Amino acid sequence: MDMDPRPSCLVADTFSTWGYDVARKYGLVFVSFWTQPALVLTLYLHLDLLKKNGHYDSQDNSNKDTIDYIPGVTSLKPRDLMSFLQETDTSKIMHWIIHKAFTDAKKADFIICNTVEELEPGPISVLKEMQPIYAIGPLFPSHFTNPAVEMNLWSESDCSRWLNNKPQGSVLYASFGSYAHSNKQDIETIANGLLLSGLSFIWVLRPGIVNSDVTEVLPNGFRENVGNRGLVVPWCKQNAVLSHSAVGRFLTHCGWNSILESIWVGVPLLCFPLVGDQITNRKMVVEDWKIGINLCDDGKLGSSNEVAERIKLMMSGETCYELRKNIEQVRKKLENTSSGNGSSQMNFDKFVTDVKAEIDRHNSEKKL
Repeated sequence: MDMDPRPSCLVADTFSTWGYDVARKYGLVFVSFWTQPALVLTLYLHLDLLKKNGHYDSQDNSNKDTIDYIPGVTSLKPRDLMSFLQETDTSKIMHWIIHKAFTDAKKADFIICNTVEELEPGPISVLKEMQPIYAIGPLFPSHFTNPAVEMNLWSESDCSRWLNNKPQGSVLYASFGSYAHSNKQDIETIANGLLLSGLSFIWVLRPGIVNSDVTEVLPNGFRENVGNRGLVVPWCKQNAVLSHSAVGRFLTHCGWNSILESIWVGVPLLCFPLVGDQITNRKMVVEDWKIGINLCDDGKLGSSNEVAERIKLMMSGETCYELRKNIEQVRKKLENTSSGNGSSQMNFDKFVTDVKAEIDRHNSEKKL
């Protein structure tokens, strides 16, 4: 029995700028772990085409033509590109990271991706032609609604007792994730919109959502005016809240994990993207899959009255019916992939087999 404890394979986040170099230095099989949609990966891997066509790294990014030349991507508007690619100043450290990360990703032995083939067939088919890639999502437990292991280091509020007293589908859940930042004006506009909507809500406002110097981001008297109709918490168990029968909609920053979790439990999305891939994710949710609507147009938040109208539009009427019908169809695709014969399970099994074979090949070469 081989008791050699030395590693033979390195799995690192695609955005890491050290993974490939370490793997090559020590002769390890390198697996790039992509945690965002395949569409976003495809765009990053074709920066040369975006640059050639003036949609990235140009003086003013003035080309407003539809982007329809990326293999595997039907079309998207320049405003749907990830926020980093819309920046005109590419001397920032983030752009060095992007260049290094995706140069290395192209040289990875394998890429594993937290997505589903049935949701993104076009981008994935193109990526497979470029190098070995495996769509193995969604990467959360099958017992998502009742996890046995705590996954968060932050203190979480238990919202179950409050939710238990609300009618089915009557509550809007709002959260902008653990990383992205907003501004005080937008937070106040959304707060007043929630107040005007008259609907029940849970709103996760983590410390530092604006910046560390602002201790109170809500309008004066907001909590008193809302009363028991709304619950504002610094953090919560998102899976438990989303899967509760009282929750009917999700106001989200469009982080990829949040989108997958919302699809898994069949909760349509109200989209308010802030940064990075969230901008592109919104496009898929609203325009491709039609399982959500925009909170604002062109990224510019309107008045509190407009916010209230978008919220109410989500909760009843024809729009509500269409969203629920569409997300149920998408949910079934997501659920089927994790079964024994599902694409994600089959892709994962093949990934394990292929990695083992590559490790054996590496070991054979070392002995020569």
